[in-house]
Amino acid sequence: MESRGTVVVTGATGGIGRAICRRLATEGHDVVAVYGRQHERARELVEEIEASGRACRAVPADLSTDEGVRALGDGLERLLRDGSLPQLAGLVNNAARLLGPSFDAATPAQFDAYFAVNTKAPFFLTQRLVPLLGDGGSIVNLSSAGVHFSSPGDIVYAMSKAALESMTRNLAEAVAPRGIRVNAVVPGFTDNGHEAFSIEAAREYMSDFAVLGGVADPAVVAEAVAFLVSGRSSRTTGTILDVSGGSTLGARGKRAGSISDVLGLH
Repeated sequence: MESRGTVVVTGATGGIGRAICRRLATEGHDVVAVYGRQHERARELVEEIEASGRACRAVPADLSTDEGVRALGDGLERLLRDGSLPQLAGLVNNAARLLGPSFDAATPAQFDAYFAVNTKAPFFLTQRLVPLLGDGGSIVNLSSAGVHFSSPGDIVYAMSKAALESMTRNLAEAVAPRGIRVNAVVPGFTDNGHEAFSIEAAREYMSDFAVLGGVADPAVVAEAVAFLVSGRSSRTTGTILDVSGGSTLGARGKRAGSISDVLGLH
């Protein structure tokens, strides 16, 4: 199958990121898997996707610094300009710092660290790549159900993701003249392989948020991302696609505190 273009996915070695890369490959896309320090996981992901017949290039990047984001943008531009990668068809801003900190415990350094990865990096990486994105391309931002309910123990994380949703809506109009679509996906608690999902009390706490019960598999989130990247969503932009199992409805007896409290992180 001829490539449907390159899609850049940040946070590619996490549970959700890996699932997104795999799903996009099945859709016929070549993938640039951007990751932090998980070199072995990145290598395994490349091998898996290339075994399926699609190209995958793993690119390490430090998204917590301006220099790291700039270097990533420079490297991607070189690869696209010299023909090493097919035309850029999409960008998935998935990388994020997760959990906390609480209102009482947050420090200025923590606040800056969360916003650097969760908000600033997506903004400036997108700004850099939009000129390289083909007309009709797609940008997908990964938000969180935590934006839509109260979780004081994770207030800084929630704030950073709320800003990402605002970016989604405002950017959609800015790039619409080129037919580029910008959307966000809102996962609820999703089993990304974190040890918390093997702790019964934590899993029960997470399950209680969703009106459908349980926690999601990363494949559910990846399916939503694949839809928004594809031409099947050609008239969809500026939207927030909720795949949280109804976690944002506020219809169940949400437990007090936050997942960070349950795990004893505060």
